[in-house]
Amino acid sequence: MAYSGRAFDGAWWRRRLKGLPAPMSNAPFALFLGGILAYGATFAWYMLDRFDFVNLIRDANIDDAFYYYQIAYHMAAGKFSTFDGGITQTNGYHPIWLLLITPFYWMFDKAAALSAIKALEIVLVAGGVSLVTASVRLARLPWILLFAALPVLYRNDALFRGMEAAAGLFMLGLLFFSIVLFARDSARWRWPLAAVTFSLPWVRLEYAAISLAAMAALLFIERSWQDRRRPGAGLHAIFALKTMVPFLAAGAGLLMYFGYNGIVFGGIVPVSGGVKQLWSQIYWENEGGYDLTRQVLGHLQKQAFDDELWVVLEVFAYVLLVWWFAHRSRSRADWLLLAFLAGVFGLAFGHLAKFVQSILTVSPNYGEYIWYFVPAYLMDTLMIPARCYVAIWLIRRFIEPRLQRVSGILSLGIVVSGAVSLYTTTDFTAPFRYVDQKSVIPVTETPGWNVANLMGTMVMNRVLPEGSVVGSWDAGVIGYFSHFPVVNLDGLVNSHDYLHARRDFYSDQKSAYSAFVRRSGISHYANTGHIDRQGVSERSSLLFEGQLCCIGDHTNEFLQFQLYSLHPHEPFSSGVNLSDWFWARMEPQFEGRQADGIGILVDGRLAQAFAKGCQPLEIATWTWGRRGDKIPSPWTHTKNGLCVSNVVLPRAAFEVQP
Repeated sequence: MAYSGRAFDGAWWRRRLKGLPAPMSNAPFALFLGGILAYGATFAWYMLDRFDFVNLIRDANIDDAFYYYQIAYHMAAGKFSTFDGGITQTNGYHPIWLLLITPFYWMFDKAAALSAIKALEIVLVAGGVSLVTASVRLARLPWILLFAALPVLYRNDALFRGMEAAAGLFMLGLLFFSIVLFARDSARWRWPLAAVTFSLPWVRLEYAAISLAAMAALLFIERSWQDRRRPGAGLHAIFALKTMVPFLAAGAGLLMYFGYNGIVFGGIVPVSGGVKQLWSQIYWENEGGYDLTRQVLGHLQKQAFDDELWVVLEVFAYVLLVWWFAHRSRSRADWLLLAFLAGVFGLAFGHLAKFVQSILTVSPNYGEYIWYFVPAYLMDTLMIPARCYVAIWLIRRFIEPRLQRVSGILSLGIVVSGAVSLYTTTDFTAPFRYVDQKSVIPVTETPGWNVANLMGTMVMNRVLPEGSVVGSWDAGVIGYFSHFPVVNLDGLVNSHDYLHARRDFYSDQKSAYSAFVRRSGISHYANTGHIDRQGVSERSSLLFEGQLCCIGDHTNEFLQFQLYSLHPHEPFSSGVNLSDWFWARMEPQFEGRQADGIGILVDGRLAQAFAKGCQPLEIATWTWGRRGDKIPSPWTHTKNGLCVSNVVLPRAAFEVQP
């Protein structure tokens, strides 16, 4: 008996299950899809209800996310692709995520936009899961196996850090959806699929490898189908295949991305990639040169590549197994499964390509951030369902023609065992506990890097004279909340000209870097932690230093916010004590403002101006203007504002003026 693909046919399943709702029926799937959206809405409400302003700064956005936010803010204001307000132009970002968040800055101020963007991330994750699930249904596969994808993806920290990961998941879901639609009706859906493959490099550049690999797999599948109908077709017949349109679109999207960046910004790839290569070169020089073995082992020791490469090998193994029998397929149902597996193959190839690119171009210190590996996370989510799909396909291909009843029992057993294995190992409440863990700040914990930068920036806004221009490494939070232009000096969101200047700087040719600093008008340097003294002028002077203790359980470690001046200032030229000068600048800001809760410790003097109802459990200590007075204490925040390190700022203090 010829194989007819009945394993994924709704009527066939209905008969086998004797009247129970079929996995392919519309009503259960509609409820399931509604459940996905309801789960996402509940998670969004839960997160945004518990995450106050401090959580959004500290726990839900890394510093690099504020690079996106500040560029989007300027884009919404009509300034093209700039972090510092127009001093430099940059392409150190991935365009689609930037375009998605830019409209929020037309509708909200900077503080409210952070919550709106977080809600958008959750919507995109829910949309990506929905699209993958809909793809499984359209491919006539047991979609119930994907139910456990919800909590697995919602508790993935990479998707909610303010980077392009959530948009990447959505676009990968759209790729799967478009591939299956194309497999069902290639003439109708080849152009929509082409639009998706064209767009993928603009989500993340390396996603081009995913779309090209998936389309190459589809070309192979369609060519095999063509050979069955017209044996001996020549090479020219390949270009007549409908898959050729989305395959060429994937290549065109990559080439256009290169061309756009080269023409507009002077470099064909994002400048952030060049910066990380520069950092890697410096690291290799310090370590005695590039070593391939050390690179491979270094990347394999990282969590992002450690387990997923074994999954990649598995994907290649069973996809090749299925392709081996591709010429013997009997029905369109076979090709629906193969099309879905082509998408999984694309994810695997993209992950492998990322690994190769990483070991060749960047050190493990700079090449493995969690938001890079969304394809690997999605691939992991699909592994158990994909194994079940392939096993059922093989059973139907080789057992059903002889033993129909045995075939049906085995197929049902595979689906049930797969579902049980997924549901018994999945914790549907884990994402909500993740939120609770982030939203409760232990009294023994010190605020992180982002909060330290925020507090230092609040002071910087009051101290610096009008017209100042600040240079900063790790400048995301500082640039976002500063009232002054902030020039990014690590180079991630600076220009390609600046990247060339930094290369020359590390080659002991400092004239180009010095010329850039003069052109940009930088008057101050600001940063938390150790300022790169190689890039700070010898005649710069420490204007302000805030020490925030303590890091974790180490009572002798501090986050230091440092503010340097590149030019002589009155306190230094007239002999005025720096601490007295600083207090004179700050004290007028607090007169008559006890009600709104501003307090600050300067040289041991505390302005008792805590807001009513804002009572820290204990008062931590910043020291302003001098080293010393290291008094480790916990910190806390309240609904009325932020009580931290004797600086108690109400929410209104976080409003950033254009």
